[in-house]
Amino acid sequence: MNSYLRAAWPFGLSGAGLCLFGFLTMYALDVEPLSMNLILGYVFVPVFVFFGIKSFRDGFNGGNLYFSQGMSVGFFVYTLMALLSALYVYVFLHLDPPTFEAFRQVNLKLMEDNRQILEEQLNETAYTETLASLSAMSILDVATNDFLRKIFPGLFFTIIISIILKRTVNT
Repeated sequence: MNSYLRAAWPFGLSGAGLCLFGFLTMYALDVEPLSMNLILGYVFVPVFVFFGIKSFRDGFNGGNLYFSQGMSVGFFVYTLMALLSALYVYVFLHLDPPTFEAFRQVNLKLMEDNRQILEEQLNETAYTETLASLSAMSILDVATNDFLRKIFPGLFFTIIISIILKRTVNT
């Protein structure tokens, strides 16, 4: 287990750091950083999971990789990225509440602009309930959403990458 963590640690931290850098860059450019952070997560999670698993296979396990080992290392990479990302989103939004309010207003406006389409696809009750829950959204909800939007793609990509990188060296 220790070698799994040692292989995953630098890639989880690097991935989270790169997501943070992208988040702060978007904020500095006056682009809504919370939505962009989710997109950055979809790009960076598979890249860092791949390199974390490959690093374990080549550097810690003598070129061998079983599916379960790839899954374990990938789990540590994407979980570390998701935890750190959710933590900095949570802290940032507490330090800068106008960013949270702008994010909420953008989503409320999007719901109102697409009201007719959403009511046709769902129904009026579902639309009203979604609008009410969006209005009552908290900073913790945004951080939890960020966490989950890195965990689920991380799991998906870890499965695929573990299968691709799986290798047993015959001695």
